[in-house]
Amino acid sequence: MRSRRHHVAGPIAGVLRGRTGPADESERTAVLAAVLAVVAAESTVAFVDPVAGAVAHGRLLLAFLLRWVLAEEATILVLALVPLGRLTSLALTPQYYEPATYVLTGLPLLLGVLWMSRGFPGPDEQIHPTPEWTAVAVALAGLPLGWVAHALLPLPALDHPDGALTIAVGVPVTFLFAGVLEELLFRGLIMRTLERVFGVWAVVLADVLFVAAYLPVGDPGVLVFMAVLGIAFGWYLRRTRLLAPVAIAHGLMAASALVIWPAIG
Repeated sequence: MRSRRHHVAGPIAGVLRGRTGPADESERTAVLAAVLAVVAAESTVAFVDPVAGAVAHGRLLLAFLLRWVLAEEATILVLALVPLGRLTSLALTPQYYEPATYVLTGLPLLLGVLWMSRGFPGPDEQIHPTPEWTAVAVALAGLPLGWVAHALLPLPALDHPDGALTIAVGVPVTFLFAGVLEELLFRGLIMRTLERVFGVWAVVLADVLFVAAYLPVGDPGVLVFMAVLGIAFGWYLRRTRLLAPVAIAHGLMAASALVIWPAIG
């Protein structure tokens, strides 16, 4: 009899390897409905009431988990991470932006991402092979992107960014929890699982969920910036099958925008 470990990890890994076969119309409809339901819940948090939005996300989380238990639909299980992340952010966010804020709100999501990533296959063959130096360039692009975000967008810098301890702790914390984690979730997990169902349109759908997560920020400039960033990262990942460069770029962008550039300025 298979262990529970393999029972959980196997189907998710199988989706990415294509072992479960092409998606049929009913599966595409169910997954698209799940994506739209998550967007609606995020919109409720942003535009109606955070408590009502939390209730909506809680219901979605339970529904997605139940769908997994009954039908073992790995794509729906992966999408359950978005309600999980929103619920922890609504329940645990302290009054001030400190490194502990990102750890408290991000740790449950990080554990969920790592748990679901067990058994994932390595990078697929590149659709359009690119020189190795482009991966370095993409990764380092996070620093100027962070400066642009800091200069143009109303982002919440860490409290007392000029404090040496805040900088020393804040840089790795924001790098991981405000940058790398989002790429592991939205591009590494969600986009890659949606690709089997929707093909190239997975880039757009993953970006829709990515931008929806920023709706509570309430600033159009932030939403446009993140939408363009998400499409660019998704396009790069689909062409090269390399997640590390975009994850590092997002991490550097978050750390520089929230910690480094505010401290320098």
